[in-house]
Amino acid sequence: MKRKLLSIAYAIIRLLRRIGARLRMTLLRLRGVQVHSTARISPGAIFELSGGRIIIGARSYIDRGVILRALGGTIEIGEDCSVNAYSMLQGGGDLRVGNKTRIASHTVIVPSNHVFTDPDIAIKDQGLTQIGITIEEDVWIGAGARVLDGVVLGRGCVVAAGAVVTRSVPPRSVVGGVPARQISTR
Repeated sequence: MKRKLLSIAYAIIRLLRRIGARLRMTLLRLRGVQVHSTARISPGAIFELSGGRIIIGARSYIDRGVILRALGGTIEIGEDCSVNAYSMLQGGGDLRVGNKTRIASHTVIVPSNHVFTDPDIAIKDQGLTQIGITIEEDVWIGAGARVLDGVVLGRGCVVAAGAVVTRSVPPRSVVGGVPARQISTR
């Protein structure tokens, strides 16, 4: 009898989780997020359109604590991608993430930068550059990495944990350090 009650309880919990996931997807779509029906979105993920667009591809996973802030630009995450816990992705200058890409926890990707060329004008009054960031297919970005505006991460490259990427990375390169430099190839 006890086993049967436990089995029923677990079935109810699974059902409630499925209902919660569908409700979450519906609410995101009502807010304007384009999310594929096979994507999985953690309840703790934060989506902020701020006049921009967010697109999540098929079978991609957005973990808890992830912040996606479009900020007037576009964040497009391809198919079969994962964005792990407490990462922050912005879209001011547009961010494109290719299929099969892995983004580890605590990664920050910011496709905009402050202008600070004139020391007589406050930085806040000098505007922004927003070139954008492109992450091609099959890229792995390690935990705590930073990717800055204007960077293209080539297909199949690896960014080491804690790296700060300030320049584009050729395909199949392995980069690490601050600033990131090529340390190997795949």
